[in-house]
Amino acid sequence: MSALAAPFPATSSSALTNPEKGLYFLHKGFTLKTEGTSWIPVATSEQSLLDTVRFAAKDNGKGVLSIRTDKVAKTASLELYTRKWMRDYPNYGFEVISAKNFELNGSPALVVDMLSRSKNKQIRQVVLKNQDRVAIMTCLDDKATFSKSLQSCNQIMKSFSWNEEEKKPVAAPSTPAPATPTTKQ
Repeated sequence: MSALAAPFPATSSSALTNPEKGLYFLHKGFTLKTEGTSWIPVATSEQSLLDTVRFAAKDNGKGVLSIRTDKVAKTASLELYTRKWMRDYPNYGFEVISAKNFELNGSPALVVDMLSRSKNKQIRQVVLKNQDRVAIMTCLDDKATFSKSLQSCNQIMKSFSWNEEEKKPVAAPSTPAPATPTTKQ
């Protein structure tokens, strides 16, 4: 852990503030690395109702990767959760090209590839579920440059992992041992 040490924790030289190392998003319940890509986090609107993290390429390309997390019922299946909103995509001008279940770093996942012909955009979404949380990772770019953006998006998305605390079932709180009385002399 000393390799991640900084003179002052959570300062600019700390691994906690460096998205390349993956710890930057621990407070959101997951880790995600941008190492080896030219993508950096970008500010999101303060008025957003959704808990979203956004990335864009440093070279000012139009590609964007967003990661949104949501709470769901523990009993909700990934298939039912995604089927609900996949039905609506054609209403928004998206054509679903493919949808496939797979596993990503020990979590069930679904990858959905889409096309928006009217806006000439291509999209890949990866949806993961862990207990009562889902993460929706969306890679979006112009159709002409999508394959280049997708390489970076896939590399970042493959590094996604729920925090260990998020993976473990919640244990019943332990009862503290009774305090030992002390005598004053």
